[in-house]
Amino acid sequence: MIDPDRIKQIVVEHLEQSVANLDKESIKFDFKYEWYDLTIAKGVNEFLKDTTAMANTYGLDGFIVMGFDERRKQYKEARFEDCGLKDTNEINKIIIKRASHLFELNTYDIMVNGHALSVIHIPTAWEKPFFIRNYQTFNKSGSIKKEYHQKVFVRKNTGTFSATKYDIDLMYYDRKNVEPDYRIFVDVYKMSILPLEQLISLKFTIENAGKRPLAIVDYSLIISLSQHIDCECKAVTIVGEQGTYTPQHLSEIVQPANIKNIRVDFKIPENQTDKLLQLLHKTGNKQKLLLKLSNEKIILQPFVQPK
Repeated sequence: MIDPDRIKQIVVEHLEQSVANLDKESIKFDFKYEWYDLTIAKGVNEFLKDTTAMANTYGLDGFIVMGFDERRKQYKEARFEDCGLKDTNEINKIIIKRASHLFELNTYDIMVNGHALSVIHIPTAWEKPFFIRNYQTFNKSGSIKKEYHQKVFVRKNTGTFSATKYDIDLMYYDRKNVEPDYRIFVDVYKMSILPLEQLISLKFTIENAGKRPLAIVDYSLIISLSQHIDCECKAVTIVGEQGTYTPQHLSEIVQPANIKNIRVDFKIPENQTDKLLQLLHKTGNKQKLLLKLSNEKIILQPFVQPK
């Protein structure tokens, strides 16, 4: 994990290279004059195109820096709040809904020589390729021009391009060279639906196959039939190694190369019991377990509904 001071140092080095008209050292670094507007469809699609491309490209960590026009060598004040969202958890929700699966993304607001800049940091991803389920392009009036399903992007030289078969083969090859900080496997062996109590109870194992310990403080259950029909159930009770407790009050620690058994009861949202039961009985529905760690990291893990 790169610390914020090192990230600032990397940004300063690339700014100095750009001002001096020197070639970039990394294809996984890009400047943007301003933040993506994540309150509109065009901004969301541009954001997903650039960030998934960074996550898909082989090599070290990726960076997108807002607040500098590389061609004109011109600064513009940029802060995270310019994207229109409250925090990075809102960004994670966009990725969960629109991308094939979640990848790690961090944001930082920094000052460099009196200029406010904002940085998107995308650590090396193990689970590539990441694709956009429904990618849209727009004309000048803001109307949808074209739509593409299962679109995969990658960085080449200084631009973002559609991935070729060779690019995708390279992504799978690169997976063998990445030892991720966070990598888990979830096996749900019992799922109980309690309509009267408005609860769903999951019993599952968590295997930590990453380099860092997991300190899980909260859980959510996401059930969906498509990207447009979602039902999210929040955890209300956790039964783990430390006994029975509520979310955010204790953390369940899973050390690297360890497996734990956990039971979590999830509250069915009010007035959504019938909808949720219909989703669970339809073929093709998907279940995902969202884990929130003590360091604010989000891990989204799909699982198969036990028979």
